[in-house]
Amino acid sequence: MKRSFLVSIFLLVLASLSWSQTAMPPLPHSEHDHAQMPADHEEHVQPLCKQMTAEFVAEIKATSQTLASNLAQMKSTLPLISNLNERSRWESNIAMWQAVADHFNHMAQHAEHVQAMGLGCGGMMMGQDMEAKPAVPGKTQ
Repeated sequence: MKRSFLVSIFLLVLASLSWSQTAMPPLPHSEHDHAQMPADHEEHVQPLCKQMTAEFVAEIKATSQTLASNLAQMKSTLPLISNLNERSRWESNIAMWQAVADHFNHMAQHAEHVQAMGLGCGGMMMGQDMEAKPAVPGKTQ
């Protein structure tokens, strides 16, 4: 009796697991597909994207400056540490935070470049070596 009960429970669990793994049907396209967007959509979105890009540039510059300030403070504290183990730990932390600060500086430069080119939101994903393309064919910004 116990064995048949355990086998039936096991089969029930396997069946429920297999039902949860069945492929879901594709979702229908929404009425807001990119192809169906009105032609003036770009005119409404571009100013918002440029504003968001400007805010992002300001935020990333501020973060970069804060990181640089904190890193300088850490570096100035390093000579005061006499314990070799503690000094080694601080040197490792400084190296890590230097890498983070360098990355933020690179991001800030890229964001400024994107803002200077007037690329807006989509430009943040572009590499620095890519050329700006007009958002609407035939239109230049």
